[in-house]
Amino acid sequence: MNIGIRGSADRPSPGDRIRHSTGMDPALRRQDDGPGRPIAFGLRRAFLALGLSSSAYAFLAAWAFLLSRMGFSDAACLSVVHVASAAGLLTFWRLGRWGRARYDCFGAALLLLAVALRLQALMDTLVYGTRVDIIYLYPNVPMPADVFLLFLKAETITTIGILLAAFTWRLHIGIHVEAHSFLRNVRSVPAQTPIIVYLAALVVDVLIRVLGVSFGALTMFSTSLFMLGVASIYFIAARRPSRIGRIALAVLMGLAMALLALNKGMKSEMFFPLVPAAILFWTAYRNALLRAAFVGLAVTVLALSQLYVHHVRQVAWHSEGIERMSPIVLMVGFLAELPTFDLRDAWNSASSRLNMTVAHATTVTLADSNGFEPINVFGPIPGTFVPRFLWPGKPVLQPGAQHTARILGTHVPVSEIRSATAAGFSTELYLGGWWAGAVLGMLAYGFLLASAQRWALRTSPGFGHLAFCFLAFYWAFRFDEHHVVYSYTAIAFMVAFLWALRLAAGALGLKSIAMSRAGS
Repeated sequence: MNIGIRGSADRPSPGDRIRHSTGMDPALRRQDDGPGRPIAFGLRRAFLALGLSSSAYAFLAAWAFLLSRMGFSDAACLSVVHVASAAGLLTFWRLGRWGRARYDCFGAALLLLAVALRLQALMDTLVYGTRVDIIYLYPNVPMPADVFLLFLKAETITTIGILLAAFTWRLHIGIHVEAHSFLRNVRSVPAQTPIIVYLAALVVDVLIRVLGVSFGALTMFSTSLFMLGVASIYFIAARRPSRIGRIALAVLMGLAMALLALNKGMKSEMFFPLVPAAILFWTAYRNALLRAAFVGLAVTVLALSQLYVHHVRQVAWHSEGIERMSPIVLMVGFLAELPTFDLRDAWNSASSRLNMTVAHATTVTLADSNGFEPINVFGPIPGTFVPRFLWPGKPVLQPGAQHTARILGTHVPVSEIRSATAAGFSTELYLGGWWAGAVLGMLAYGFLLASAQRWALRTSPGFGHLAFCFLAFYWAFRFDEHHVVYSYTAIAFMVAFLWALRLAAGALGLKSIAMSRAGS
């Protein structure tokens, strides 16, 4: 279907209304909508969206500043800042002309998920306050006299950064934004392709986590395979005819990978394989009560996961490394301790973990007080691409542990630190290069990701491109927690992996691994 743009870019066509009237499953309707409409989004439209979004944020943030000068509490004023951020981000989403990719393409997902997290931060602030006492626990972190101004600056850097990343991505993606929706283009992936990739990822995961096999210099490629394996779960399960069948299959396939990650105590690795099931549930059921129950369950599981991770780190994490223990042993031990935990503390911990406001403020005050660190923030990026056999003494990349050391002011070698602390993507860019680093870094990220996705669409318009779109959606979930070095190198390694996958598929006569049915 190729429809010219007349009026709203989101106006349904007559064909769309006919399909809607048939009562066909909405998820299946999206899969058969065709290649997508060209939707213009030029410089004028882009700067208008950016200007109105920034103005909405600035207007409400100015009110927060005035309220602070009038003597209102820091928590009340910070709540207004969170509302301002949500309003600015939502404004850009409303003006972004996403078409039928309005929920799952990277730019749209980044904005919507950022709005959701700002609303969560608002609720956390209303219940628990600013949590500034956490920063005061770190004697190496200097605090200014006006704490609210620190929070305002940190959240302004974060909001502007997200707006710039979405702005650049949307502008560079151009008219074919609907082609970057994995939800509506799922049928263009050959059925056998994700099955092959999922099985390969599962085998490699067993080799690493159960048998202790090390892939050495190919570790990043094994990580890329794991991520594509999770993406494959969505494309396999989405083909099932019934909603319950799709969700059940995604849960079973995801659990196989999630259970293997239990012995490491990393929440991202435990929950990532279940993301396809969550997406399938959310798109299949539009009932408000069901979605509310789903969110409540997700929050409860997150709270319990905080307790489980704490248990694993107590039992299996030591100064010499992570002890390889059976997930069953760890889970049995956790269940035995569970009655002794206070669930209210778990909820508090989970809410604090989601709210990155303190992390933003901590990074900004370290930069302003102790100086900027461009070498530590940006220096590891080029070194990441040097193979270890060419650089035998290449240091292990640990930006999270490095930030922990920065906060604690410890001189312990980074390799001995077992706790990783998020700096906030925008605020870490600020740490690396002041406002120029934050602005240029976000512009560069949006441009690089859009360029990589356009390349994937051109060279691997089937599984390769849509799996990349799925991963970009997931990166939008964790955007603010990613360290700068991981954010940029993840794009490069995924491009390299898709290129290698395409070459290998061609050599084996399996062109459908990379191409759609139309292009194979």
